[in-house]
Amino acid sequence: MSRHQKKHSWAPYTSDVQKFSIYPSIKRPEEDRELRVGSIAVLNIDEVDEKGNGIAKYKNVKVIVRNASLGSRVKARILKLAPDYAVAEVVEVLEDSYVDY
Repeated sequence: MSRHQKKHSWAPYTSDVQKFSIYPSIKRPEEDRELRVGSIAVLNIDEVDEKGNGIAKYKNVKVIVRNASLGSRVKARILKLAPDYAVAEVVEVLEDSYVDY
């Protein structure tokens, strides 16, 4: 075999090196990730719109959470992303509302 012939198909810079590593991969915390459709975010509901949906801020992005009450802390799944806002649904209520109606 000459030195110009390819010996194997594995290349260290184009292959998934983590698959061959003996060290565990380091995952970033959920709060550090950017918003994507399907991602989960922990949100504090600070406002309510005229339709009764909760409004929260996540990294300077307005998030409209369906069926969330004012003052609650929820885990929400992102359903839709727009340039200036996002729409989410409640997955789990972490803290109930502190506001009395």
